[in-house]
Amino acid sequence: MTQNYLPVGQSERVHEIDAVRGFALLGILMMNIMAFAGPAIEEQFTGGKSDIYTEGANSSVIMFINIFVTSNFYTMFSFLFGLGFYIFLSRAEKKPGHVSLLFMRRMMMLLVLGLFHAIFIWYGDILTVYAVTGIILLIFYKLEPIVNLTVSIVILLLGTVFTVAMSLLLFAAGSDLGGAGAYDPGFNMVSSFQEGGYIDILNVNISVFSIMTSSNITMIPLVLAMFLLGLFAGQKRIFENLPAHRKLLIWTAAVGVGAGTPVKVLVGYGLTYMMDDPAWSVLTMLAYTAGGPLMSLGYIALFILIVMKFKTVTKLLQPVGQMALTNYIMQSVLMTGLFYGLNLFNRVDAIWFIPIVLAVFIIQMVLSHFWMRIFRFGPLEWIWRTVTYGRLMSLRKK
Repeated sequence: MTQNYLPVGQSERVHEIDAVRGFALLGILMMNIMAFAGPAIEEQFTGGKSDIYTEGANSSVIMFINIFVTSNFYTMFSFLFGLGFYIFLSRAEKKPGHVSLLFMRRMMMLLVLGLFHAIFIWYGDILTVYAVTGIILLIFYKLEPIVNLTVSIVILLLGTVFTVAMSLLLFAAGSDLGGAGAYDPGFNMVSSFQEGGYIDILNVNISVFSIMTSSNITMIPLVLAMFLLGLFAGQKRIFENLPAHRKLLIWTAAVGVGAGTPVKVLVGYGLTYMMDDPAWSVLTMLAYTAGGPLMSLGYIALFILIVMKFKTVTKLLQPVGQMALTNYIMQSVLMTGLFYGLNLFNRVDAIWFIPIVLAVFIIQMVLSHFWMRIFRFGPLEWIWRTVTYGRLMSLRKK
């Protein structure tokens, strides 16, 4: 591998993007804790409802998360991936070599990390979806920005129209349909995580990930849509001169949060209280076709406006986002260690979810600051780059 292929240096990084990644990691942890702490995934099949999600004020906390967090930060991370995709390829193509092969190697390594994460740590991996969709995104890199924007909007609009139409048909069918039937998924999370050992955890991880893989295939177009929005932002060089796009950021924040919130209130209610109803279950897909994309763009724009005014926010979150891959996997290690290792699975009420998330994220911030003072990359980022560029990268700062 030629010596000209080098990763982005510290001076070349757009620190605001790293800060947004750090912010997105907080939201992803806030969303995922519902599955880390209890059998949320299993209940989608069985129709059961654990007390940790429903008893007392628990359901209010779950609804808050479903409105302001669920799908919003997942789509935000997808947007940032598309933006990072553009930054990576636009810099790599200025140097000699096969850029596409370089990127393919990058995606293959991401896929390997995702599979390892899903099987050996936690089933709820998103990296595998990103790796597969990232390969598809390579087709769009050379297209005009307006084409990528149009394709993204069309995908989201078609998904929204289809979701609304299907849910209306199901609502019209009414009582003839009955409730959503219970289904035996073939595993029991509570007994496996409370009473079993690591082999039981592996069995659940493999079972759930296998089921999720089939549903994730249908999510690839929606992930691709957000990738394309990030690619569009990169092609238009919006993040290279943020002050010049201040009006665009204000407009995006207002429209995104303003239009997205009513959709997410509706969806949040459905996700929290109505998932046993087939029509409502379909309607909640609006979280991924409309509410989530709108809120994520609004959040990004609003957050950028904040960090432009308060530079300390960037300094606080930039190291977290710079080692986002490591921190994403670390969240799974910490949370499974907490809920599985300390036998707290299905025993911690949802009212404690937000304090736990904030405590874990603060730990990650502290660790990220210490690590990035000494090293150039996070540990998993170092492995990822070493495989991508085909040479052993220098890890320690000079």
